[in-house]
Amino acid sequence: MYYLLRLISVERCSAIGAWRGRYGRAERKEMEQRARAALAMLRPDLRDGEQINDLIAQLRQNAGRTFLETLISDRISNSTRVQAADPSALAEILQDRRPVIFVTVHTANLGDTMGGALLALTGRHGTTVTRPFLNRFRQRLSVKLRPRANAAILPPGIGTTRQLLRQLQRPDTFVLLHLDEARGKQIHFPTFGRPLPHGGNLSVAIRLAATSGARLVPVHLERLPGVRYTLHMSNPVVVPPTATPEDMDAVARQLDAHFSTVIQTYLSDWLQLYYLRT
Repeated sequence: MYYLLRLISVERCSAIGAWRGRYGRAERKEMEQRARAALAMLRPDLRDGEQINDLIAQLRQNAGRTFLETLISDRISNSTRVQAADPSALAEILQDRRPVIFVTVHTANLGDTMGGALLALTGRHGTTVTRPFLNRFRQRLSVKLRPRANAAILPPGIGTTRQLLRQLQRPDTFVLLHLDEARGKQIHFPTFGRPLPHGGNLSVAIRLAATSGARLVPVHLERLPGVRYTLHMSNPVVVPPTATPEDMDAVARQLDAHFSTVIQTYLSDWLQLYYLRT
């Protein structure tokens, strides 16, 4: 399937994924029930059953697109299909030679497209953290699909944090961390008004920024028609080395508020909705 999909156009591959998501995944009742429970918490204003059904249908369709697009993510990110919403903001980041920690959530992609897009748009060396799949086939395929050029992919752990810190001491580099990573098959961030979680990539990102002097730059992808994307980049967040626990908590809440708004905007294209802790 992998090699077949790489022979057809990006548009056709995405369309097949949308069809599979909309009509081929209806049997996944448990996941759909979790998504409906999450919607009840995030969008209590949606009381019309037809509106909820439409949003779930869009979610399934986008999930199908995203999965197959991940199989050809190198063809998407290494092209003109991903454009920066504000090229001047990106240029400012590139002109400043300090290291950067890009923080993001899984809107419109499973991580590979975002990583590849940042590599292509910045021209910098990149490092990210991803938990290996338990299934050996999926893990081999994941490694095969990820952009290999000028990037490192590390598993989570204490040793990984030290490696990230060493990477951030290099000039012209960046680290990419997904703050809505799954822990125990549940998503704890954003909180959507609940208490902040302990540990995870959120804590790692803030502590790394304070220790290394790197800037935290929130980014996310927006899906456009024709298998194209816009990369949105917000103002950098600086965490001083003298930051107190209260200061770090304030940064965490700032990021939480920002990404809560992002996900509410692109709720039907956020696959982690299936795993949000309710």
